Amino acid sequence: MKITAVVVTRNRPALLARVLDALSAQSLRPDEVIVFDNASDEPTRDMLNKRADVSVLRSDYNIGGAGGFARGLQQALARGADWVWLLDDDAVPHLDALQRLVAARASLPADVGALCPSVDEFGALALQHRRYFDSLFGRERTVAASAYKDSAVRIDTGSFVGFLADARAVWAAGLPRADYFVAYDDTEFSLRLKAVGFSVWLIPESRIDHLREVGARLRNHAFGPRHYYNVRNRIAVSSQYARWPLLAALRASVVGVALWMISSHPWQVKSIEMLVRALADGHRRRLGELRPSTELADGTTVRTTGY
Repeated sequence: MKITAVVVTRNRPALLARVLDALSAQSLRPDEVIVFDNASDEPTRDMLNKRADVSVLRSDYNIGGAGGFARGLQQALARGADWVWLLDDDAVPHLDALQRLVAARASLPADVGALCPSVDEFGALALQHRRYFDSLFGRERTVAASAYKDSAVRIDTGSFVGFLADARAVWAAGLPRADYFVAYDDTEFSLRLKAVGFSVWLIPESRIDHLREVGARLRNHAFGPRHYYNVRNRIAVSSQYARWPLLAALRASVVGVALWMISSHPWQVKSIEMLVRALADGHRRRLGELRPSTELADGTTVRTTGY
């Protein structure tokens, strides 16, 4: 069984180095590590050039986290991977994380499409990474903390923070959608696995540290491109996979408005216009990258700055 780790990175060399060191120190080491470098600056390129233990794919421009995972996963499959472990460049697995995922596979049903570790953030369990999806209205809810006492928990969606995907399931479902650019590409991919007959499981004893900064939370910033992708893609996923798509899209829109309200300076004209655009594009499922130069009504130019 060949296991390939795929790490998507952009301009975070120090964090990336920690992730790569943790992968090389795994009690069950991946057979190959592929880093998709999403148009990083020189410090990241220099660091990767010194690593003999990774294969590097580079893009000359930022295609978003979704595009990076799609391209990296495609390359892993082309090189004969049986399982592909997807990680962000700030996701540091515990030293036995992969071994515990693989060991758990033996006791699970044959339809397993993906295995996910539990995620810790800010020194505590981060429940939002592993969720259930209501097939009627598209409502998402987190797996309860009490369920993490079990050896394995069947879930509906998992983030790409340590998402171990079976190549058979990927061949059946297709690659993650690059046109999501960033946010909810992992949710959509999880639901697509389920739609073609595969299951997704949380393995609580396998653990990974997601080294997010507190200041990186969406609520701490003005409503901008990152918020746009979150709201737009949430609506697109809900309307596509819920049995009552219109109600699901409306519910997701309400969540989007709530995110706008708790963001920094929501009543700025550029924030309001970004919200309106996110809602409109989500309902139309008009995906792809938010163009780098978007002229707003007040003359402000919004530029994407990565993910």
